[in-house]
Amino acid sequence: MSPTKSRITYYFDNGLLYRWMERDSMDRLTTDYVAEYDDEWVQTGARYIELEAGDSFDGEYERERVTFSGDTLKTTEWLDSAGNVYYRMIEDLNKMGNPDRAAFIGEELHGYDSAYYTAEGFEKRIFFTNVKGRVFNDRSFEYAAINRQGDWTKRFKIINDTIREVQRRQVRYYGDSLTEVSKFMEGMVSKANLSQNSISFSRHTEHLFYTQGKDWEHQRGYLASKVQGLYTLPQKLDALDTVYNGALSPSGDRIIYCRRLPQSTEILLIEKANGEWSEPLNLTQQSGWQGGYFNWYNEHEIYFYTPEQSGDMVVGQLRGGRLTDVKPLARLNTSATEFSPFIGKEKKYLIFTRFQEGDPQQQGFFISYNQGTNSNPQWAEPTKIPHLPYGWGAFVSYEDQAFFFTDGDNIFTAPISLLGLSL
Repeated sequence: MSPTKSRITYYFDNGLLYRWMERDSMDRLTTDYVAEYDDEWVQTGARYIELEAGDSFDGEYERERVTFSGDTLKTTEWLDSAGNVYYRMIEDLNKMGNPDRAAFIGEELHGYDSAYYTAEGFEKRIFFTNVKGRVFNDRSFEYAAINRQGDWTKRFKIINDTIREVQRRQVRYYGDSLTEVSKFMEGMVSKANLSQNSISFSRHTEHLFYTQGKDWEHQRGYLASKVQGLYTLPQKLDALDTVYNGALSPSGDRIIYCRRLPQSTEILLIEKANGEWSEPLNLTQQSGWQGGYFNWYNEHEIYFYTPEQSGDMVVGQLRGGRLTDVKPLARLNTSATEFSPFIGKEKKYLIFTRFQEGDPQQQGFFISYNQGTNSNPQWAEPTKIPHLPYGWGAFVSYEDQAFFFTDGDNIFTAPISLLGLSL
């Protein structure tokens, strides 16, 4: 039986709540809550959205303000668009920082939540009492699974001695150093019921672009931007129709992408000016080149895949809305399929994916180091990168010291150090 809702919770590596999201049984987002703290790690508020089934997100988060009186009193105030308080909750905190009692106040007092806890600090029983003393929503919890960090991952919600819900949650720790290959922003970017075919970032990772859909050859583009160091909820780019794959420029103001046709692909470009994305410019019609799996070295120099010779990699120039001077990366192209190149800083290295039917040793990520110069690269014989599953869409974030890629189903990330590369 499908769950009526699911939750994924992220914590900072100091144990404080970072973010939690809830989805309904159709995997539609219903709640996104992002906590905010001051320099001393005292919570000052949060940004959040709450959506009913079928509602679309308009890009605006609601605000709440949090203040403390000593160690035992916490006040949460919900603010309207003008910053005025329209509702508040006042909580009496116990020694573990959990609320024993919470008063809910609008224009007048509405009632109280009372809570009891297990020895581990988990909620054991919660019920609401209105101002007339009547009890509502009396529920208790039994815990069936706890992870190594001491957070519960499975519990039963019980009402009137009957299990009404089996609640499971995933817990992630934001800020932990990456030590292994893991899904990227699971539940927010990497989703179980959708596939992601490409990912890229603007310079310094202020903006994130990826493609996603139920059909990995016909996807939609999504964009998320950082606010106070955290990515907002990704938004579908209505300026893009169906996308095979694509990449965001370093400035974040251009997206080059390809569209799958019955017998070929075509390359298109959109640009943003004054906050609006342009109509697509068809670069294939202008240049005659087909291809995809792009990587911007800078705003003009682009590396990408073409279907020539079962799949080759090329580099071209994008100037004045025209794709010109396209040249093959001859030393790296073989009779196998080579695609999805990523060019490193100062062209010191190039990472790409190779696939040779029937030969596992020629399937996976490969790296070639530049034995020449930035202006005249001389690519050495590539070697296969160990410790990685088959995938494509390689992207290295120097800010995060992380390596990103996709296997066509999810976006993954790994620490650069795990790869043993000379970057």
